[in-house]
Amino acid sequence: MPQSQALADTRKGQLTTALLILAIVLLPLGLLLPALQTREIFWRSEHTIIGFGLALYAEGDYLLAGLLLGFSVAFPTLKLGWMLRLHFGHLEKLSRMRLRVLEALGKWSLADVLVIAVIVMSLKDSWAFGARPLPGVFLFAASTMLAMFASGRISAQLEERLLERERRAAR
Repeated sequence: MPQSQALADTRKGQLTTALLILAIVLLPLGLLLPALQTREIFWRSEHTIIGFGLALYAEGDYLLAGLLLGFSVAFPTLKLGWMLRLHFGHLEKLSRMRLRVLEALGKWSLADVLVIAVIVMSLKDSWAFGARPLPGVFLFAASTMLAMFASGRISAQLEERLLERERRAAR
């Protein structure tokens, strides 16, 4: 197997490619489909993740809007983009630094889901107010979990390639 071959071109990389594609497809669905239904006495409203963030911004809750949109839109998009770069890129450009960036992104993997969970839990169910998750939040969570699995596979495969290259250089 040539060293410059991308991870996606390997047998192990095919499953990772499928995980990445599925995560990429599910992310916008999770962000744009109704994710949360709120109840206020007699009214019910459905909210998308992006819509909820934009509504917070419009109401002047800039910090909450920034956290929600940052961790649910910007961060997952950045992470998936970095994973695509590593997975489909030529391995002669591979370095420990690029692997460390992926691992750093991985440490924040569930922060995006945690933000959504905090919102749902903060709207505790009572006789007058309540919230319940809708399909968008489950699609979003599925995208995050698939991205985590793909990230772990990419990280392991890249680590294996780096060690192989270091052994060859030491000879």
